[in-house]
Amino acid sequence: MKYQAKQEELDVKKWLVSEKNGSDACGDFDYCKHCDKTIEYPCAVASEKAEAANKPAAKPAAKKTASAKPAAKKADVKSEVAATSAPKATTAKKPSASRSAAKK
Repeated sequence: MKYQAKQEELDVKKWLVSEKNGSDACGDFDYCKHCDKTIEYPCAVASEKAEAANKPAAKPAAKKTASAKPAAKKADVKSEVAATSAPKATTAKKPSASRSAAKK
């Protein structure tokens, strides 16, 4: 948005309303509650802030509750894991050299 053009447009509107009412219309518009008169284009910036405040906030996307595949029961999961995983190869532990030497 070009603030200078918007400010000029709002100044003309404000001037016409002021002439019609016979008093200064500064502060009479809805966007005036967002006004900061210390900046260069106060009406234009206030108007933009008012428009942003009036827009409804974007709602977060709805969470999906249904999954494509129903959840498996714990027993089913265990059997699937057991069927797919390879059996572990275990070797018998040998006594350590220090223990066997102590026994002799």
